[in-house]
Amino acid sequence: MGCNVSPVCMALHNFSNWGGSMRPLTALYARVVQEWDHNAHQVELINRHVARWFSPSDPIHSLYFVVSTNGVVKVQFGEGPDIYGVVGRELGWSSGELASLNVTTQNGVWTINSLETTIVLENQKMMIRSAQSLFEITQWGNVDSSVQCAMRVSPTEKLFGLGEKVGGLDKRGRMWTQWTTDVSPHGPNTDPLYQAVPFAVLADTAQWRGVFVATSERSYFDASQEDLLYIAVDKGPMFLYVIPGTDPQDIIGRYTAMTGRMPLPSLMALGFHQSRYSYMSSEEVLAVAQKFREHEIPLDVIHLDIDYMDEYRVFTFNTKTYDNPGQLATSLKTLGVSLVAIVDPGVKVDDQYAVYREGHARGFFVRYENGNEFHSRVWPGLCAFPDFLLPAVRSWWGEWNKRLLAAGISGIWNDMNEPALWGENPVYKNKLAAEEYGMVHHTEDGQAWPHYTIHNLYALLEAASTFEGMQEIQERPFILTRSGFSGIQRYAAVWTGDNSSSWDHLAMAIPMCLNLGLSGIPLVGSDIGGFLGEASAELYTRWIQMGSFFPFVRAHTDSGTAPNEPWSYGDEALAVARDYIRYRYRLLSYWYSLSYESHITGSPLIRPLWWSDAESLDVEWDDQFLVGDSLMVAPVIHEGATEREVYFPNGPWWNVWERRWHQGLHRGVVDAPMERLPLFLRAGAIIPLSPIVSSTHEWQTSPWPDQILVIRGWGQFTLYADDGHSTAYQNGEYFRITLDVQELDDRRVRVEWSLEHRPEYSQLLFKPVVLRVGPFNHAPRAIDLYQTGRRREVPVHFTQEFCELAVDITASSGCVDISTE
Repeated sequence: MGCNVSPVCMALHNFSNWGGSMRPLTALYARVVQEWDHNAHQVELINRHVARWFSPSDPIHSLYFVVSTNGVVKVQFGEGPDIYGVVGRELGWSSGELASLNVTTQNGVWTINSLETTIVLENQKMMIRSAQSLFEITQWGNVDSSVQCAMRVSPTEKLFGLGEKVGGLDKRGRMWTQWTTDVSPHGPNTDPLYQAVPFAVLADTAQWRGVFVATSERSYFDASQEDLLYIAVDKGPMFLYVIPGTDPQDIIGRYTAMTGRMPLPSLMALGFHQSRYSYMSSEEVLAVAQKFREHEIPLDVIHLDIDYMDEYRVFTFNTKTYDNPGQLATSLKTLGVSLVAIVDPGVKVDDQYAVYREGHARGFFVRYENGNEFHSRVWPGLCAFPDFLLPAVRSWWGEWNKRLLAAGISGIWNDMNEPALWGENPVYKNKLAAEEYGMVHHTEDGQAWPHYTIHNLYALLEAASTFEGMQEIQERPFILTRSGFSGIQRYAAVWTGDNSSSWDHLAMAIPMCLNLGLSGIPLVGSDIGGFLGEASAELYTRWIQMGSFFPFVRAHTDSGTAPNEPWSYGDEALAVARDYIRYRYRLLSYWYSLSYESHITGSPLIRPLWWSDAESLDVEWDDQFLVGDSLMVAPVIHEGATEREVYFPNGPWWNVWERRWHQGLHRGVVDAPMERLPLFLRAGAIIPLSPIVSSTHEWQTSPWPDQILVIRGWGQFTLYADDGHSTAYQNGEYFRITLDVQELDDRRVRVEWSLEHRPEYSQLLFKPVVLRVGPFNHAPRAIDLYQTGRRREVPVHFTQEFCELAVDITASSGCVDISTE
């Protein structure tokens, strides 16, 4: 949805005027805005897709409107470059289809129409109605160089998303800043953090709405007032997208149609990851992997933090401690374990170092306006930083990442990519360096962009560079990133950075990861046990239980702390960790199918309780979450607790451990001894369960269930499977099977499955599965199987309130009728 309307629309900012705007704004609602004069105004069509609202007496303060065919409206406040749009085009993103517009006027009121969207403009107010959502925007104008507007909100409206933020799930009540920042440690009031995702979902019982500020400069959402949401950017123009929808899936689907969706992940991405800062030698890494196997704990990945390198020079190995990375990778492969290596963007300034020498000679590093190379200190000392805006630099960086893969590394971990800068002063972490004055980036045609316009996009560009390079060797690259901007989900998983070993941070991880998912970033997690400090055995136990049900699962800890492997906390914690990591692997077919859903629709993998239950929207319950639609997790987040209160959204819900029903839309207390994480299945839940393996490397394809658990009620689930490693699914090489359960009456339950997609000629071979249907108070009277046009009676096998039968769901569509009387 670009807006190339005139040369002035793409004019560069005046570099000399931007320094003051780098000071973060506060309390937008209290600022006196110099409103743009639209009392004597008119609207014109620039072309059939772009309308301009302007005042002949003040043409610089024009507004531009573009409408997509799915009803998303882009409003551009003021003249200037759409840098996020430029970057998207540089990276090959599709801009989507635009709707044709027409303009009418009557009595001084202008109307812009497309098929499903109406924009009404009158003086200092605009009303945008698209689909079932209504947006009223007022009070746009300047405060110095910043651009600000206000949007009408209801006092009962909730605000979700905004990426990686501390606090509860609902972000109403305070102001939030979007500026990628290296923060360690962070607490309950820290803002901003590592990610900048200026997208929000607004919801109440009346309507759902989305708002996206596609401006790469620092942006702000002031949600402290009851009736207005204030939105601002440091310097104009501001690109505001308003996104209509009927539910959260609809909103996020339209948003991710613009910013991108997660590709199908590598299998190892969904397994268990173990890390610390740092494993100091190949021998230590191998010993950790062997210990996992000795204790029969599944493990897919070990992460190498910065000490594997030669004095922190990226793309090198310490020849004394990691003298043969290829041999280490080979030894680990026999154990089913892969290596992920950290790569920071800072390249040590050293003429004897090939990466710096090449980059410097080719002009690949960020420079000042006068052409001098920008330097700042990070872990290696004085460093230069790649200018990822240049295609040649992205290709060059990708080539260096490919060399790590050739050395045996299977995934890349991007850290310090906000970018973290400590200044030229040898005293580490000079905070004044964060102002980054005078730095510029360049496009291929030589156009210069000040760093403050690229800062928020830096990690996104690095991830794209890494992904493109890795993709030449791996069809499904695995990248983990600390920083990012809207669209980072195209390339990388995200973890929540330097959290702390505390009960507060255990609890905070839930709304933080939920809001990342609601911001279009599905593959997310937090460091299990906490990075800063040391976890007690109880805290680690509760964290490993919860973390095993997050999309990305990694244990990690700081340097100088005690060991954080599962056996480090005693036999009781070890037994619990083993059980819950195994549960993780048992559910991998479920996780993989949810990943496919996210890849197609943009939906999060873990979801708030109100995701498919608007009746629960007003319930303040931030310490529970759903995996998919039907598996509810209620972590224990208080020290010493052996029971907890649980809120049950629309149900009823089957208590996995206590083997009893809980009615929906009420609260209840459940037992939660140390070995138990409260888990519940919604009536109608369909959960595929895979065999437990020590590593996903044991699968020749994607995880395939040996059992499908079906909870009686009404529900549906789509099971997805492919070869698990290639992009052949893009050419139709996959199975997609939709399963339904229907409780037809008190006496009959039906389970149906239909082959939504089956490749004609496929080498994918999947075994029959066991349908495990229940719970029933007593053994069903009869089970009838209908498949391939025939009916046959199946012997009843009944155990622990569930009946079981084996069926080949890949052969043809079919159904099972279970008669209970």
